Order: sequence, then C-alpha cells, then structure tokens
Amino acid sequence: MSKRTRITITAAMALALCASLVAALTLAQAPGASAAVSPARAASSASAAAARSVAPRPPIVQKYIAFGASRKAQMADYSQRHYHQHTYLLTDPKAIVLHHTDGADWQSAWNTFNANTAYVFNGKSEKPGVSAQFIVDKDGTIYQLMPLDYRARHCIGMNWKSFGIEFVQESAGHSGRWMDQQILNRPKQIDAGLRLVRYLQARFGIRTADVVGHATANSSRYFKDYTGIRNAAGDWFAPEVAAFRSRL
Repeated sequence: MSKRTRITITAAMALALCASLVAALTLAQAPGASAAVSPARAASSASAAAARSVAPRPPIVQKYIAFGASRKAQMADYSQRHYHQHTYLLTDPKAIVLHHTDGADWQSAWNTFNANTAYVFNGKSEKPGVSAQFIVDKDGTIYQLMPLDYRARHCIGMNWKSFGIEFVQESAGHSGRWMDQQILNRPKQIDAGLRLVRYLQARFGIRTADVVGHATANSSRYFKDYTGIRNAAGDWFAPEVAAFRSRL
C-alpha cells in the first residue's frame, strides 16, 4: 500500500469519526433530549442490540404433545371466554413466562401436558388441559412441545400473547423460591434456558422487561382475562425473575 493511499484511508476514518461525534451531539441537544449519550455508550448499546438480533437457535428436541382438532377447538373456545378471541393460534407473541414443573423429570411434565386433562380452577372444570411450548431439563436439553404459533395454556391472562417455558425442578418439600434458586444455580439448565429466551427475544422482538415469572404475571402489561381470574402461582417470584433477566 502506498503512502498516499494510507493517508487517504486515515483521513476517511477521521472524517467518519467526526461525523459520528457530531451526530451524537446533535441528537443529545435536540428538543426533548434528557441527556447526552456518549459515542462509546451508543456503540455499546448498538453492539448489544446487534447481538440480540442474531441470537442463534439453541439445540431443540421436538417432542410434540397431542394437539389435534378437538384440542384446537377447546383452545379457541377457551380463548373466546378469557380473551375475546376465538382462535387457538398464537400471533405476534411479545412475552415469555417462566415456570417450574414441580416434578423430577421432563417426561412426567410432558405426560401431564399430553394428557389434556381438564383443568380445575375455583371449582370449575375447563379444557384444554395445561401445557407449555417448552420444557428445559436439568441436563440442559430443551424440548419443544408444540408449534410456536399454537397457544399453550400455561398462565392465566397471558396465553394469548406469550410462550411458556417449564424448567424441571421438584419441590422436595421446599418453597417455590427455593426451587427457582436451584434452577438458577444449575449451570447446564439455566444456560440452556437463557439461550432459549435470547433466541425467542431476537426472533419475535420480545423485551427483557416482558420476560416474567408465573408469580409475577399479573403485573405484566400483557395480562388480561375477561372472566376476572388471576394467577396465584408459586413459581418464579420477582427476585428470581430479576436474577434471570440480569443474565440475558
């Protein structure tokens, strides 16, 4: 490379840097701007956003539960009652709800979801049975239980707009918070769960603030239920959800 070429390239880089600085200062001084944003911070934010936008799909084992015509009709009727939307399809999902299985292995949770047993709440029996889109096993294996455009019945008020992720964890006589802390401290499982959530966030444009726990779902901006019922769950309380979000 000649000396003249090197000088030309250096000058071009300097001009580009100056243009970036001017643009940042102009934006910061615009009406309504609350504070100046440093070029370094802007670059860091852009890098983080870019990383999220290209989050790779983690290894996922498809193990679909039975979800035929009858269950689809049940889900559509359920959605009409609770969300005033007669459909079994999940369109434009914008939230993720974290759960634990309260069981020692993924197969028992899968069997429960596959059985489509009527769910009893407040003395009323209703179908479809409970389900979720994903189960994350203790060894880090991610199981997908249904197509991503199907609604799962995993969380009151949120099934119309969210994915449900179940982490395998038994209670062993302990509290829900203890159970979630075991998940957070199990490297293979929590790493797989974080990778799955990052992938879903990138693919569907889901904000970290909209990753919630079953126990915190009532305060989600997407919560709604026209029958007036609310969650009374004991999995993934605010401190554990905050710990999970901090790792995303």
